[in-house]
Amino acid sequence: MPATFPSHQGLIAPLWRRWPESFNVLALCIGAGVPDAVDGIAGIFRGHLGQWYGHSLLGLFLVGLPLGLVLTWLTVLFGRGLSALAGRDAARAPRVARIAEGIQRLNSGPVHDSRLGRLLFVGCSVWIGAFSHLVFDLISHGNFLWFLPWYENHRCFPEWWYTRWFELPLPGYKNPYPAGPQVLVWIFLSVLGIVLFCRPFRRTRATSDRAKTSA
Repeated sequence: MPATFPSHQGLIAPLWRRWPESFNVLALCIGAGVPDAVDGIAGIFRGHLGQWYGHSLLGLFLVGLPLGLVLTWLTVLFGRGLSALAGRDAARAPRVARIAEGIQRLNSGPVHDSRLGRLLFVGCSVWIGAFSHLVFDLISHGNFLWFLPWYENHRCFPEWWYTRWFELPLPGYKNPYPAGPQVLVWIFLSVLGIVLFCRPFRRTRATSDRAKTSA
């Protein structure tokens, strides 16, 4: 699977950069990492890591969506706390204020007349982000777990997809990770996600440097 952060967030970056007012970007990005968060927490009780109900549609609704909403709410509270800290600590104010401003900017979207409307808007953003995670993991991994507990298929691609060049023992995983063609897709999507996520930061920095040079 692509790296939880920032690859999954970067892979859906064209979506929220093209239509920023259609999503709560903060919730969308948090949702993009929720399936791994759910199965990571489940791994503590299962005794090992790996894709499970967090990568199913049922798990997305029953656990992933509530967890995504809670994490979004906690992140907003964290941003507000940073704003208050910036007002009390003059030495750290500029840096802390930028982080708080960034969280506030991501937690944007159209104004809603009711709390229910706002909750549905944020919840849809979490769900879309989490569903995109399931799609990209399916492409890069090959496990079809969407319909757990009723149906699962660990070999839904052609046989050549599951060719094992070698195996990698990973901490926390029950079985060694098989390295094959899917690893190339994993590397490609991970690098692509990182590039898409970081591209605007590089562009903003380059623009700032040009402005200083011209001044």
